[in-house]
Amino acid sequence: MELLIAIAVVALLAAVALPSYRDSVVRSQRLEARTALTEAAQWAERFRAENGGSYAGMALPATLAAAPPPPAAARYTVALSNVTAGAYTLTAAPVAGSALASDACGSFTLDQTGRRTAAGVSTGALYDRCWSR
Repeated sequence: MELLIAIAVVALLAAVALPSYRDSVVRSQRLEARTALTEAAQWAERFRAENGGSYAGMALPATLAAAPPPPAAARYTVALSNVTAGAYTLTAAPVAGSALASDACGSFTLDQTGRRTAAGVSTGALYDRCWSR
């Protein structure tokens, strides 16, 4: 009887703890993507400062093209697009086939004005959940 009670207590703890743990892991992996975008944006601003106030000709270095950075296995790929003299867009997209590929937050974006999106939205509960936690 005592063994059954112990098993029931362990099962109850596991039922509560595992989803919380998984949520914490996913949030930390989203943070890696947001951090990678911020680092790439800082790099872009240094590029602009060194090139006469222009983003033209900018290409993202390989060291900033994944989150987390090598040698760790990438969970997000970071890409630079829409580059003009005065603008750019950075996107962190989940690696296909990864656990994050079906995450509700999807891809994160950041542009030269600091505008951020997650899953294509820039306001609301999903945005808050993805960018704030």
